[in-house]
Amino acid sequence: MNAKYHLKAVVVAAAALLPPQAFAQKAQDTLRIGAYQPISIIDAIYDPQPQTNLMDRVVFDTLVAYDSDKREVVPGLAESWKYLDPTTIEFKLRQGVKFHDGSEFDADDVVYTVNFVMDPASKFRFKETRFGQFAGVEKIDKFTVRLKTKDPFAPFMTRITSILPIYPSDVHGKLADKSAFGKAPVGTGPYKAIQVDATKGVILVKNPDFKEINAGQRAAKIGKIVFTPIPDAQTQLAKMMIGEQDLMYDVPSDIADLMKANPNIEISVRPSISFTYLMLDAANRSGFDKFKDIRVREAIFRAIDRKALVNALQPKEIADMPLQQAMCHPWHIGCASSIDPPATDLGKAKQLLAEAGFPNGFNMTITTWGAARPVAEATAGQLRRIGINAAIETLTVPGFVTKRAAGQLPAYMVLWDNGGGNPDVESTAGFFYEAGDRNYNQDAELSKLQQEGQSVLDPEKRVAIYKRIFDKATTERYSMPVTPLGAVIAHSKDVKIPVSGTKKPEGFMFNLLEWK
Repeated sequence: MNAKYHLKAVVVAAAALLPPQAFAQKAQDTLRIGAYQPISIIDAIYDPQPQTNLMDRVVFDTLVAYDSDKREVVPGLAESWKYLDPTTIEFKLRQGVKFHDGSEFDADDVVYTVNFVMDPASKFRFKETRFGQFAGVEKIDKFTVRLKTKDPFAPFMTRITSILPIYPSDVHGKLADKSAFGKAPVGTGPYKAIQVDATKGVILVKNPDFKEINAGQRAAKIGKIVFTPIPDAQTQLAKMMIGEQDLMYDVPSDIADLMKANPNIEISVRPSISFTYLMLDAANRSGFDKFKDIRVREAIFRAIDRKALVNALQPKEIADMPLQQAMCHPWHIGCASSIDPPATDLGKAKQLLAEAGFPNGFNMTITTWGAARPVAEATAGQLRRIGINAAIETLTVPGFVTKRAAGQLPAYMVLWDNGGGNPDVESTAGFFYEAGDRNYNQDAELSKLQQEGQSVLDPEKRVAIYKRIFDKATTERYSMPVTPLGAVIAHSKDVKIPVSGTKKPEGFMFNLLEWK
């Protein structure tokens, strides 16, 4: 059966089962959400996937937070801070803060957390890229600490707004297996986790002791959030239609269109910093040597009609926005570029392929996952116009990461959200151009510039460095941003989705949601 008609059948069947009072559990102050992947721990250090980040940020607090509307660092668990020298920052901590288990937060918890992430015995993904600049931490008194970096590190303050959840030293320190902490996490944030189970799901409840001090971390407004693993979007659609689910995020456009007919459901579209991109194996890590030739890379990009893809796959609110120029979102601090990606030109694309020795095209595979899959599939259709037959390989996030690290992907199209919404472009530059197993271009100049960009403290000089990075990446046709990804959220009419307050790729945070 055609997928479109199958979806319509789901809607009709769901509507027939619709009970008159099945919708949002506002009276019980409980919001029910579907999860696309099972969640076994809430701990973004050990499980840095998007869904975990969504929960981790409201269960834990960080030393400082980021106000996404004002675009500035604001107090968090630290009420103030000052640089003593280019590599030493002193933090004055807030007093009277309690962990979810009732224990007091103080300098010992900060010192413990920083020492834990620096400890050579602590093994977790992204350790070096996230914490490699940490040089040490010192307790001055019960509510004062000093953090040191190895070198001057311009994005340090924005980085710790998202990567350094503060753990309770007494609880975390006693665990033989630190990765188990996320099964029963204890933080200071606006929500407590009372259930974390890969099969049953996650239950968050409002923390009555949380005190809101600014827009960087809002107090919870909804009493309970139930997050249930439902990987199939059509199943989530059916549950939304019969009132067994109150919110669905990352909603495909065809499903959103079908739900608009239900008077109990609203569709909210929020801009985000997420975008899909196509990466080609210019360094020939995979052994698929065709992409070593810049003519082939440019031919691929010229065959892609980005505007047509956006118009077909994104809501009008997103489709009306200008196309992204570089491999960084303009909202990021330091994002700069002056060169557009190659324009769509099928004649030129065919000419380049012929010059490179492939007048009849060739077969290739594009690997993808998650929300980028529809874009990858549509892109494959466009590539056929120049004789390239692109098969789509869909993986789970762990499967994709494993194959990318091993250099086994000739081409991939996935989404990028600057590390879950990190405000500084250094996350993007580091992710794509730092030497390591994620680097698919192996361009030594870009790796050198990436290191310079994070060590130069002067904002104007930093911008000039990042402009050189992103312009060269575009000129060399290493990769190309393809479509923005708007946050499309289907929700009960009783639920309010704020317009501002976050740039998270999901378009919301749990502590921003509220009942109408």
